Amino acid sequence: MVVSKTEKSGPASVLAADDALPQARGQQRELPQQFSASSALSFAYVVTNSWVGYSGTFSTALLAGGGPAVFYGVIVAGIVCIIITLGLAELASAFPSSGGQYHFTYMVSSPKTRTACAFVCGWLSSLAWCLATVSGTIFIAQAILALGSFLNEDYHPRQWQTYLVFLALIILATAMVCLLAHWLPRLQEVMFWSSISAFVVCLAAVLGMSKSKQSARVVFTQYENETGWPDGLSFLIGLGTCMYMFCATDAATHIAEEVPDPGRNIPKVMWLTPVIGIATTLPFVVATLFATVDLGEIVRSELPILTLYHQATGSKDVAAIFTIWLIFNYFGGTVAGLATSGRMAWAFARDNGLPFSGTLATVYPRFQTPVASTVACAVLMALYGLIYIASSTAYSSIVSMAILSMNVTYVIPQGILLFRGREKVLVDRYFDLGRYGVFVNAFSCVWVGLYTVIFCFPTIMPPTPSNMNYLAPVVVVIVVLILVVWYGGKKKTFFGPSVVIAEALAQESSIAIVSKRVIPS
Repeated sequence: MVVSKTEKSGPASVLAADDALPQARGQQRELPQQFSASSALSFAYVVTNSWVGYSGTFSTALLAGGGPAVFYGVIVAGIVCIIITLGLAELASAFPSSGGQYHFTYMVSSPKTRTACAFVCGWLSSLAWCLATVSGTIFIAQAILALGSFLNEDYHPRQWQTYLVFLALIILATAMVCLLAHWLPRLQEVMFWSSISAFVVCLAAVLGMSKSKQSARVVFTQYENETGWPDGLSFLIGLGTCMYMFCATDAATHIAEEVPDPGRNIPKVMWLTPVIGIATTLPFVVATLFATVDLGEIVRSELPILTLYHQATGSKDVAAIFTIWLIFNYFGGTVAGLATSGRMAWAFARDNGLPFSGTLATVYPRFQTPVASTVACAVLMALYGLIYIASSTAYSSIVSMAILSMNVTYVIPQGILLFRGREKVLVDRYFDLGRYGVFVNAFSCVWVGLYTVIFCFPTIMPPTPSNMNYLAPVVVVIVVLILVVWYGGKKKTFFGPSVVIAEALAQESSIAIVSKRVIPS
């Protein structure tokens, strides 16, 4: 980050300093500064798209406790994710970079541990983004085929067909990200308003067209636990699924170098994303819970949200139209997720953190986007998707790994910051948590630590091969992979972010750039 040697010098000076970032690096800007604050917010929201994400994941929470598990789970998950995001946003304000969490980790760690910690965080973040994008795209493929089965009862989708649709979606998203890079901000704004419009229309239709309503008792107090776990633990398991709806709030950090005044705009985008998420998801949750006729049928159905729309509206055509709109909005998340994955991999490769970093870090002027890293991520996603054919249970564990690893990367720098001392490590920044910083960092670490354990539990008891949670073995495989890459050569060649951290000295209307690295010791 370009930081001021004096006290906070006000918006004008901060803007000038942040705009000076590429020059402070001693290099030309590789990606165009094409995102405005509003398009950056659209981009970040479309990735999370909380109410749309709820449509794809709420059945697990229903299984864990019925309406109350979903309603209260969404509230708690939203508040928790806002708190975690606030801690991350402060770091993004202090050290804006497309590298995101691994860059933050390097900057706040001690000299002896910073390269190793940053390397682990970079790998976890890169894998998490690929896994998260895969999970959403697999759902789209499932929804498309389930819709076909809904309209034609003689059709029964196969897993290999789901994979082929998934592959086609990944190819289409890759082409859009690489070939339409200039239009990406506008596309995300279109997707944002499409999502908001769909929310309003679906909410009104579900409430207006439903002929009967569930009682308030069913929605808010009648706890129906079908997991086999004690009620408290089942709620926590369902709550973990609700966290998926607000996941990926770091998306904006990975376009920091494409946004003006990132030290100011990126944190604002980050905390606004889950706030909008709660504001849209909670009313939709209440409406859908009141409008359902048979919660059991929804939980057992092939595509719960389609069954819910059908129950609420009583019309196959309306249910199909709403599901198509849902698929369209979900695909916007795939495009944004792939773009984020590619930028995360590009930033990490730029710092020599990945195999074939020289190739992956290349940005071709013609495309003005990291094509090589984006295509590499798409190929990796295609390979991940093959696991769905082999075992949908193992695939579900990988989805859990996406949520877990992403949240772990959010708290690694926060934990180090807390351990080393906030005042000692943090530099001058626009977004400052002040006296609330210690609570935010500590709460984030404790919460993610708790869910590191809970995510390893099977959803249903007693566990069987078909419902077993294989997250623990997946974690072991990823840890081994990171260790192999680290000791296989990256330990000697990865030195952390190659960005030259400069000090901007604001003197009236001019800013002098001192080319030196400013890293907390």
